[in-house]
Amino acid sequence: MFIVFVMFTFMIFSSHNNIYANHHEKEHGWAVSVAEKRTLYVAHWTHTPENCPGRSGDGAKMLSKFWEGKKLAEEKGIIILGAYVTVTEHDYFIIFEANDYAAAVEFFLPLVPSQTGKIVPVLTMDEWLKIMPK
Repeated sequence: MFIVFVMFTFMIFSSHNNIYANHHEKEHGWAVSVAEKRTLYVAHWTHTPENCPGRSGDGAKMLSKFWEGKKLAEEKGIIILGAYVTVTEHDYFIIFEANDYAAAVEFFLPLVPSQTGKIVPVLTMDEWLKIMPK
């Protein structure tokens, strides 16, 4: 599971050099204000085999409803960069950008009754190397 996480995280970070989601919409040379800066997150949700949404119609509906919520999340400024499932490990990894943590938590609320999760802010490796103590 760790190897899968490292692989997809590397793919996302290596293809996503800019942490600002709206940078491409700005004219070259414009500064990005603090209000426009987005934080990059990795969300990790898991469940037991007994709690697996794939085992029941209700579980499948819950998961479908959760994923349909991404349209509303986009309206609230959440940009999903990648979503991955380790089917045999019962894990979800969702990489997204947001400037409102409360909106991110709200997006994941449908998973709370049957899943255990965490939402972790992360830096790209390039960002970390710039600020890392020398």
